[in-house]
Amino acid sequence: MKQTLSFALAAAGAGLAWGYFRHRRDGRAPVFAVIQALEWFVAYGGAAALLERLREGLEQGRDIEVERVTHTRHTIVDDAG
Repeated sequence: MKQTLSFALAAAGAGLAWGYFRHRRDGRAPVFAVIQALEWFVAYGGAAALLERLREGLEQGRDIEVERVTHTRHTIVDDAG
């Protein structure tokens, strides 16, 4: 988890630089750069890592096992046979 958070923070830094570079001629370049940084942070698992750390802090010292559903996948197969 620590590695995931570090990677996501690095991605956010890269997104900030890329967003600013991409919109450097626009007066709203800082805003676009921050949005790009947030998008990359979330895409690389930063939000999930932060939530996991928060949950661990809240559950510290409790011996309760918690089952979490983080995503679902629905697959449809068309068998034309």
